[in-house]
Amino acid sequence: MRPREQEAELWRAWMLRHALYRAPSSVADLLLNLELRLREQRGFRSRVRKRAWNHHLCHAMTACFSSPFDEALCVVMDGMGEGSSTAVYSFRAGKLARLDRPSMANLASLGHFYSQLCFAAGFDPAAGEEWKMMGLAAYGTLDAGLYRILRPALMVSEGRLSFSRGYTAAIEQVQQLRRRPAMANADMAFTAQRVFEEVLFEFLIGAHRKWGGENLIFTGGCALNSSANGKILSSTPFRVLHVPMAPGDDGNAIGAALLGWQAAHPGRVPPRFSTPYLGSELAGGTLDRLRRFGLEPCFSAETDGQLADFVADALAGGAIVGLARGRAEFGHRALGTRSILADPRSPGIRDRINASVKFREEFRPFAPSILHECGPGYFQDYAASPYMERTLTWRPGCAPPGVCHVDGTGRLQSVTESANPFLYQLISAFRHRTGMPILLNTSFNVMGRPMVHDVEDAVGVFLTSDIDLLVLDDRAFRKPPRLAG
Repeated sequence: MRPREQEAELWRAWMLRHALYRAPSSVADLLLNLELRLREQRGFRSRVRKRAWNHHLCHAMTACFSSPFDEALCVVMDGMGEGSSTAVYSFRAGKLARLDRPSMANLASLGHFYSQLCFAAGFDPAAGEEWKMMGLAAYGTLDAGLYRILRPALMVSEGRLSFSRGYTAAIEQVQQLRRRPAMANADMAFTAQRVFEEVLFEFLIGAHRKWGGENLIFTGGCALNSSANGKILSSTPFRVLHVPMAPGDDGNAIGAALLGWQAAHPGRVPPRFSTPYLGSELAGGTLDRLRRFGLEPCFSAETDGQLADFVADALAGGAIVGLARGRAEFGHRALGTRSILADPRSPGIRDRINASVKFREEFRPFAPSILHECGPGYFQDYAASPYMERTLTWRPGCAPPGVCHVDGTGRLQSVTESANPFLYQLISAFRHRTGMPILLNTSFNVMGRPMVHDVEDAVGVFLTSDIDLLVLDDRAFRKPPRLAG
């Protein structure tokens, strides 16, 4: 098969994968039905009741009930739900009401549009590599010719997205760029990001014009685009923005649980929540298990303050720290309980972590975790970003080199004492030593692998990478002499 034919076949296969999930049933549904039938045939009566909730409603429930608002407009925008890629709700007094009308005839999708361009840039959207295109975009400039092809392809009219007649031809033309190395597509990534933002802002402005409101809740897969999120308040009439800790499909598990609770408690309002730390804790018996790897603690803390001081000393001395303590974060971002931390002042720290810890592309940036009260002094148009959900522009001369992207931005985490007491203590201790209220924060994993879940995961990353110090709960570990250096 010729290279062009192989690319075309790969493209068709990718499009097929992204069309299949629109089907109303799934393999999981079939297996569940089969299991229930087998149980009945064997004399068992199942008490399991299967309930199905609308995809976009699940997005909205997670986002609204994790928000600080009593009243807001909620916009859901993703790849595709049941028949459309967008939904608009009002949220008031703990109740959601659909405002727009779903249409089975319109399959236009900003999420799919961006995924197709991500594929054309040489990345794999099925593996969630849209992150890479967002990072690459900062290295490019606007390609005027490509912009003229892409911008008319997706239109906004009366609160709906629609494809132009030339949409397919535009995507097929861009798809040919996939054969180039990733860095050669920086201008394409920049242009794709520009088009994404313009379509998104046009949709949000139209929603505000039609339904009003100062508070915006934005969720769905498109809300994972932190670069666009950081510009929403300056580009639309909305005054305050909330993006949940898990705006993608993983967050729908919470929404479905809230809807199930609501169905079991008619007339009652589901509970509100705001913490992203909903995962599991490390299993007990940590020390005995670590001895099998030749690891003995170099420090054991009796209080969080002692541990914060010890780790802050290590960070200020140039150490890269792997931290796993407390409940894991829910969502895509490492928020200080399954994190790799470092001193952001070091000019070479980004290259070191990308090359010898994360083993990923050199253009990928790292996030700054900053004390919330210090945010306005470091970022322009600062707004709290508790879940690393938005990218903001650094004030001139304020950006530490390790966490400043090439375009002068940072995807920040605003840290408060109430949300994460230990991380707040740690950054405060680091600030006391260095004057810097910021730490470099990235997920505790290597490229292509999930965040560490248990002790074995953490030790595996620690022993096979350039991490200097491992913190598990209240103990710290250094590499055995045979592995150090």
